[in-house]
Amino acid sequence: MATSFLYKIQFPIFFIISSILSVNSQLTYINHGCFAPFTHLSGFEANIENAITQLTFEASTSYYSTNTTGVGEDQVNAFFYCRYDVSPQTCQSCVASAAINITSCLSSVEGIVYYEECILHYANLSFSTIMVELPRYVQASRQTADLETNFGQILGNTFIDLISNVTSEFPVSSRYFATMTAKYTSLETIYAFAQCNPDITSINCSTCLQNGFSEITTNHTGSVYAQLFSPICRLSYVLSGETLSRPWSFSQTFRRSLPITFSAGNRGIRNSFIGAMIASISSMAMCLKLLL
Repeated sequence: MATSFLYKIQFPIFFIISSILSVNSQLTYINHGCFAPFTHLSGFEANIENAITQLTFEASTSYYSTNTTGVGEDQVNAFFYCRYDVSPQTCQSCVASAAINITSCLSSVEGIVYYEECILHYANLSFSTIMVELPRYVQASRQTADLETNFGQILGNTFIDLISNVTSEFPVSSRYFATMTAKYTSLETIYAFAQCNPDITSINCSTCLQNGFSEITTNHTGSVYAQLFSPICRLSYVLSGETLSRPWSFSQTFRRSLPITFSAGNRGIRNSFIGAMIASISSMAMCLKLLL
């Protein structure tokens, strides 16, 4: 079934191959998780394939989309969202790459793939159940800033303003995100990003971002790099001495210096320190297989 699924998402096949060749090197794979193997849902796997295939098409014109396929116990609810500050081509390529990676979850009732540029998620659950804060996934650095120089206070003030800026977008825009910089020292700058899905209220957006930031600061005090991913919101920051070009690449910026550690929210995620390499190799292998 996974092989037939790969044929379905060749829209056309040359686009996927060219997209992965030209953009995959710019994508940052974070992690993925597969939850609860299914044993009795007769049409569920086919519905997963159809839902994900449709979303890959919709990624050509949208940064966020949902899909419901099937009925009853075989029903699949799926969605993707991309960072609003990446290009449309990057969004589409990211969803296509995530669709290939999520084939490893086709025997599970729920699967989720995290890239820095996008998230792809399906489940045998209602959208009211999926569109909540959990599961959260956190990626954070072991390296910490000198707390005596008030890094925590500067970071906290930055995110207070950042979250306010995101929620202020609700009355005027359909893209709920914001970026911000803050000087830490004369040579180092905090780069911060936050985003919420358009299907939630501004109150739920603010709550999700605040809870996410609280989790980071509680469990990774002083980390100079962290990203939190949730089905309805996400946030990222990195402390860097570089002058970053947009869209900011948080993980790659930090990876140029030191290794990172991973932590998962509830319903835990399979951790993969070499996941980025595996994802890239897998994507290319799948594309080459389609040509044979």
